[in-house]
Amino acid sequence: MISLTIEVLSILAPSAFLALIGVVWFFRGPEYPVKFVTTLVVDVGMPALMFYTLATSQIAILELGRMAYAALLVHIAVVSLAIIALKIAGKDWRLCVAMSVGNTGNLGLPICLFAFGDEGLAYAMAYFSVQVLLLFSLGDSVYAGRANIAKTLRSPVLISVLFGVVFRLSGFELPEVIADTTKLLGQLVIPIMLITLGVSLAGMQAKHLPSALLWSSFRIVLTMSVAFLLADFLGFTGVARGVLIIETVVPVAVFNFLLLVRHDRDPTEVSSLILVTHLAAIIYLPIVLAILLHQ
Repeated sequence: MISLTIEVLSILAPSAFLALIGVVWFFRGPEYPVKFVTTLVVDVGMPALMFYTLATSQIAILELGRMAYAALLVHIAVVSLAIIALKIAGKDWRLCVAMSVGNTGNLGLPICLFAFGDEGLAYAMAYFSVQVLLLFSLGDSVYAGRANIAKTLRSPVLISVLFGVVFRLSGFELPEVIADTTKLLGQLVIPIMLITLGVSLAGMQAKHLPSALLWSSFRIVLTMSVAFLLADFLGFTGVARGVLIIETVVPVAVFNFLLLVRHDRDPTEVSSLILVTHLAAIIYLPIVLAILLHQ
């Protein structure tokens, strides 16, 4: 038990320390350019990391496709069940986006990397790419009140995924200069995302606490149930099972807050969900990780 506890803490500690840097920066440092950093990560660093990971991963492309399919099923299940619950409670059904879109980038990627190595990162990138495409197409349309298909097709993330898959299927070896460049750009993603997460969380407040606690608890139970049931249903084992579950149960993504602000919508309720689920994750994520590592 002691060795397992040490292993779990060693996996989570780097992410926690980097997020803590962001918290300290918020209170002690100069103004943090969240919008600039987010754009740099989403439009430059993340596409480079996705392309490099897909083009060089030793995991069969069909296995990565299977993870992407599982990610799609997770979002369909969570959104559908969340809408039903929100409608029954008389809440705004648009909250289903925040319910389904977890922090699979800022938090999920580093945890999967530290817990399962490069194989875990590759599976996590497959999951994350599906979520990013869904969030910045359907999710963004829900928040904006209108669809923008052309913007989705121009997404650097989509383009990088397509190029990564095509290059992988071609059988050619990635030229060293391209591999080194995309790898170097991709390396900025995880530390910067974790620091940005800390900055963002430090600036949030949990208002209407009873409601935030209720819906955060609902979201945690919902994603936990979907994650374990779907992993068993699809027959996922080993690293793939661990990544699917971790990426599904991570707390609500900060991206939801940023999109609401971009479209001039009230982010109060979503920011409360983000903050409460991240605080709760301090307790439940180590437990989930311990269960997965012990299996």
